[in-house]
Amino acid sequence: MTHSEPGDSPSAERLVFFTDAIAAIALTLLILPLLEIVTAAGDESFTLEELIHKHLGEFGSFVLSFAVIFRLWWSHHRMFRHVETLRPALVRANVIWTFAIVLLPISTAVIIAFRPTAGSVVFYGGTLILASGAMTVLALIVYRHPELSEGRPPGSREEVLASLTIFGAQLLSTAIGAVFYADVNYWAFLLMFLTNPVESWVKSRWAKASEASLTRQ
Repeated sequence: MTHSEPGDSPSAERLVFFTDAIAAIALTLLILPLLEIVTAAGDESFTLEELIHKHLGEFGSFVLSFAVIFRLWWSHHRMFRHVETLRPALVRANVIWTFAIVLLPISTAVIIAFRPTAGSVVFYGGTLILASGAMTVLALIVYRHPELSEGRPPGSREEVLASLTIFGAQLLSTAIGAVFYADVNYWAFLLMFLTNPVESWVKSRWAKASEASLTRQ
């Protein structure tokens, strides 16, 4: 029986290519329900203005999910800049993240096809919570295990904070959207794009704590 040498650790490169391809396919699949709507509208001789007015919610859902997947992929891309080698916990968290990304076109099709209900909002929000939660776990693993970087810049607590604030925003958005599904519903998920003020406030607290520590020394 042979023992693995340190240099035998699997590279993260192929995992990154795999997840990039999945995110790209998920983004592409989002357009399929809209293609059906456009085709049906053409058969019914709708004008473009009538089509957009009648299906504004569906177009909005597509734009929302496209922006959400891109934001999640961009966070994943930035995180894996720090990763050179893999460990089982990192791969498992990435599998969960990938599953959530694959599920997003389905949850988007649901919100396009059906009227908002508490259940449909929770289904959509639960998918986002799963993705952002997995991203938070990935960030924590990379931050706590700098040996995974092997010459690359190590992960930072600022990136953990960014993932954690998005996760918190998804939890809050899901709760708001489910309770006020008749009025707010899926638009609550725009909160994930407003997390910068929270991050800035926490970073300022970190800076003040660091200054106070240096002053005491």
